[in-house]
Amino acid sequence: MPETRPGQNVRRAGEDIPINAVVLQTGAQLGPAELGVAASVGRPELRCARRPRVSVLVTGDELTEPGAALEPGGIYSSNAFALAALVKRAGGELLGPTTVPDDLQSTRAMLGEALEAADVVIVSGGVSVGPHDHVKPALRELGVEERFWGVSLRPGKPIWFGTRGGTLAFGLPGNPVSAMVTFQLFARPALAALQGAEPDARRATASLAASVPRNPQREQAIRVRLLQSENGLTAEPTGAQGSHLLTSMLGADGLARIAAGPGAVEAGERVEVELL
Repeated sequence: MPETRPGQNVRRAGEDIPINAVVLQTGAQLGPAELGVAASVGRPELRCARRPRVSVLVTGDELTEPGAALEPGGIYSSNAFALAALVKRAGGELLGPTTVPDDLQSTRAMLGEALEAADVVIVSGGVSVGPHDHVKPALRELGVEERFWGVSLRPGKPIWFGTRGGTLAFGLPGNPVSAMVTFQLFARPALAALQGAEPDARRATASLAASVPRNPQREQAIRVRLLQSENGLTAEPTGAQGSHLLTSMLGADGLARIAAGPGAVEAGERVEVELL
């Protein structure tokens, strides 16, 4: 037999969790480790926040379900799938998604149903000022109070937000990247707060891998990949950054926040990145 020493392989009380230590912070997401730790300290139950019910609606007569034939002027409905996945990742209980045609009566009826069923309503498209943008007037008729409309952000300028009692309503832009970026920056923090979690996303500082022209009027959210280099993190733009170019989200680790102003942020300069 191998030689043993006194005290060898003895698990001592308090080695893992000292007395009076906090093992689970408010807002922690309960995964395998968290549930195991709770059980290890003898807790038979935990007080949890209810997952917010989230209705996702996408507007537009041109929207076509993947797999169906495209009619002239039609596009495939990508926002429905992207926003549904974002809601689930943010901990929401998904209701929908539902496609809303471009007429005021249908928009009002479907938004009314969503407001009755959900804690948070997320609508993509229909929040601008065109003749087929019926979301804002429909929400107003349904008693939703506008809190703001439009932000100094690219992509995502025409975002809308309102409330009715305790129900939140987000009108996201219809361009797919704008919809995903504004969800990350506005809707995701709200869903986190409703679940008792810290609303601020994790952030990092990184050096830009390439020069990025500033926008004179609006802050930019540049989709970037984060790479580890000998000098620390490097933020590499994912490609062309148009709000309609959904592939710019592929492989993106974060959004580099570029302040408005003249000139450019040159390669090698440090920027703040909100992690996705």
